[in-house]
Amino acid sequence: MKKLFLTLLLVLISIQLYVPFQLIRSKERILKKGQEFRFLTRPIDPADPFQGRYVRLQFRNDFITQGTNSVHSLKRGTQIYAHLKEDEQGFACFYDWSNKPPADRAYLKTRYERNRRSFRIQDGVTNRISEIQIDLPFDRFYMDEAKAPRAERLAATAARTTNCWAAVRIYEGNAAIEEVYAEGKPLSELAAEKR
Repeated sequence: MKKLFLTLLLVLISIQLYVPFQLIRSKERILKKGQEFRFLTRPIDPADPFQGRYVRLQFRNDFITQGTNSVHSLKRGTQIYAHLKEDEQGFACFYDWSNKPPADRAYLKTRYERNRRSFRIQDGVTNRISEIQIDLPFDRFYMDEAKAPRAERLAATAARTTNCWAAVRIYEGNAAIEEVYAEGKPLSELAAEKR
């Protein structure tokens, strides 16, 4: 009986060590091997009592122009693969989607949220555009407990006056935030500066 108890205890300890190790290893792999994309943000700052302080990020480009793919079969929460490219300013934008991961281009594994319509003015003509909104799987940038409130204020100010953006690494459809930039500097550096 004692031997069985020790065996079960070792199995439980192994599982408890294995799961966090795999999560950390996965994120480190994305940060090391992933392609970098810059996403424009709109930050706000909550606190999570279980996970600590972080800057919560909202992204400006969380949609895909509907294009040729049919969205009639999509239900909220359906997994899709959003195809990525850089726009003229060097920021990430989604331009297409598929039900399977593409082999020859950058993509993000995400979930379909809903259809939406927007209007764009081009050459004095208003065009109605069909888009699908997606759920971006990265929206929290964790920071030192003491720096997070100041970092959020700096990012919010920068988002109103200049660009505030997140450097996100994407590898095999998975994403991890590498850094958030405001006023052209990493948020962690700005928060540490004395003003």
